[in-house]
Amino acid sequence: MNSAETAPRLKETPARAYYRAHVGKLMIIEPKAGRELSAGDFFHLDDVGTHPTGLLVTGIFQNDRRNHMMASIVRDATEEETAWHGKSGQ
Repeated sequence: MNSAETAPRLKETPARAYYRAHVGKLMIIEPKAGRELSAGDFFHLDDVGTHPTGLLVTGIFQNDRRNHMMASIVRDATEEETAWHGKSGQ
């Protein structure tokens, strides 16, 4: 029996599960009611960490700008939003 077979299995953390579910996807900051969508609302998921109040998402925005936000205010971009983003030249 090798060490990989005897090592205890670690439970996947919520941050790791969120990362696996969203990695490689175009994400968007949930727009506030009445505000139009802008190219700066889109980002690519870079990392996910834990915070005492939930999950903290790190994203790469236009011009390689990195920012952090709570996962509750971001979501996957819809097909229509992804198309709009592509047409906006980003």
